[in-house]
Amino acid sequence: MSKELPKIYQPQDYEDYIYKKWEESGFFNPDVCVAKKVCKKNADTFAVVLPPPNITDKLHLGHMVMVAITDILVRYHRMKGDKTLWVPGTDHAAIATQNVVEKKLLTERKQTRHDLGREKFLAEVWKFVKATQATIIHQLKKTGASLDWSREAFTLDEARQAAVKQMFIEMYHEEVIYRGNRIVNWCPRCRSTLADDEVEYKEQDAKLYTFKYSKNFPFAISTTRPETKLGDMAVAVNPDDERYKKYIGKIYEVDFCGWPLKLKIIAAKSVDPNFGTGALGVTPAHSLVDYEMAQKHKSI
Repeated sequence: MSKELPKIYQPQDYEDYIYKKWEESGFFNPDVCVAKKVCKKNADTFAVVLPPPNITDKLHLGHMVMVAITDILVRYHRMKGDKTLWVPGTDHAAIATQNVVEKKLLTERKQTRHDLGREKFLAEVWKFVKATQATIIHQLKKTGASLDWSREAFTLDEARQAAVKQMFIEMYHEEVIYRGNRIVNWCPRCRSTLADDEVEYKEQDAKLYTFKYSKNFPFAISTTRPETKLGDMAVAVNPDDERYKKYIGKIYEVDFCGWPLKLKIIAAKSVDPNFGTGALGVTPAHSLVDYEMAQKHKSI
């Protein structure tokens, strides 16, 4: 038997075998550790949930850094004799995954979700999910991460769905959440609401329009979105702007392009006196900032 060390390390010759031995030992599972008396029943506990990676694509270097650091902490506590649990899982990623699958279908087949219909499109989504999940799990095991795979979770599996529904029910009964009207981010392509972090902003040059709502309105306003002004319910000015102080709190009823508006003049520190005329129309149905401003001043 040759005792000469190979000049080049071949990870595929060792790492899969070693990880398999680790899994078979069961020591990634704290219940097994207690049963085999590796740690005591009354030992301290240390539990971490792996931030579930989105199943939109394979893992990247940022994921690997997070996994490496967490694995160091987990192994440290396990070696101390603590009942240590690191829960693995993946995230369905909702609209992000839908978009990836739609782009894939358009590129490969020149088809949209509407061409396929709901059931066939969902089948394509699940096919994609299973493939990317398998890749992600394979990558995690390749890192040597000591995750308890007996507790693997998916944010769209039945147990997680039930937990989310139960949590929302409890929050509703405790009045932490409630039903109400609220402005949302709406995607005309997806025909669905979007979370704030799913919105992509784009800066562009635009015209600044200056006008009065009517000849009887006391001052002009400035806006880059004149088409939304039919929805105005207030006009905001800076409270320190001497030009408009005497108008704050007053209400004006005007006929704007044949449409009746009831406008309250409100004070807001966020208004820049040097932008346009220093007076801005507040359109609660068009902007979250405007909505919150109108609510605060009881204009809606």
